[in-house]
Formats: sequence, structure tokens, C-alpha cells
Amino acid sequence: MEKYSGSLKKAIEFFGKQELGRFRFVTKYTEVDSLLDADHRGHTRFRFSINTQHVIKRYEHGTPGAEERLEAARKVAGAGYPLGFIIAPIIVYPGWEKDYGELMESLREKLGPSAESNITFELISHRFTARAKKRILDIFPTSTLPMQEEERKFKYGQFGYGKYVYPKETMEELKSLFIREIDTYFPTANIEYLV
Repeated sequence: MEKYSGSLKKAIEFFGKQELGRFRFVTKYTEVDSLLDADHRGHTRFRFSINTQHVIKRYEHGTPGAEERLEAARKVAGAGYPLGFIIAPIIVYPGWEKDYGELMESLREKLGPSAESNITFELISHRFTARAKKRILDIFPTSTLPMQEEERKFKYGQFGYGKYVYPKETMEELKSLFIREIDTYFPTANIEYLV
């Protein structure tokens, strides 16, 4: 809707004028050109939702691919915006370690010197509730999204409902991989959380 309303640019410029106000948003979309000249004054953090091409192709239908998102991130970094990346959902599949490692390497290559600036990462492993699984399978009965309860650990959430998460060993593998890759390619970045 931005190309019709211009409301995101207005919000960015509003927060740019606030001495203490900060704005952050997350997006998968790549039409950022109209936002590059906004008077943001470093008060808006663009957060791109990124993932491996495998995950995007299988589960994020109708959204731009990894390369397009990384190119948009490069443009945004070049315009001086603080930058963040949400990698979600992190899905374990054959070859996931290689694919996520290549995603981080590709991100570093695409950003170039901008990768040395103020970058954050938010890492979210794939999880699901029984209710979400039912809804997904009602809408997409042939979905291959990995939702086998017996392969997960049940965990009660902060809002009183339970969800199925990866077991502790898998989470340790995820943590090890992402800490290593981020330390290698983005040594000054901040990992906000890994869940």
C-alpha cells in the first residue's frame, strides 16, 4: 500500500523528528526505493524477514525471493538506516546447516561495507500450536510444513497455551550454527534473541 498512501514514509519522517522516539518495522517486501530519501535521522530500524531459498520457495508463496530481499536490504543500509534481520521460521530439513550458512555469507557479500554498521538479528525457530496446525491443514491439506508432534518438545508458553518446539539438542545445534555464522560475517552485530 505504500506506493498509494505514502504512510510508511510519513511515519519514518515523523519519528525522525522525535528526539527520543524510535520506530522499527519488519517486512518481506522489496519496494523500498520511495523510502530511501526519507528524513529518518537514524530513528527507524528496517527489519527484513529473510530465510533460505528452500524455505521461501516451499512456504512463503507470493513473496520476493532471498536475493531480492538482500538487495533491498543493501539499498536501505546505503541510505543510512539502522538494519535488522529476522530469520524465521528457522526450519530443520536435510541440508539446513549449509543453506543457512550460505544465507549468512550471501547477506554479508550483498551488504558489503554496510555490514559493519548497526545490525541486529532476531532468530525464531519453527514452532506451532495444535490450533495453528489444525488451521494450516484445513487451508493447506497437503502442506509439507514439519508439524509432527512426536518430533518436538511440548512447551507451555507465557500466555497459558502450549506449543511444539524443537527439542533441546536441535536448539543447541541452531544456536551453535547462528552464533558461529553471525560472529564470522557480522562480528559487531547484536543477536537480540534466539527462540
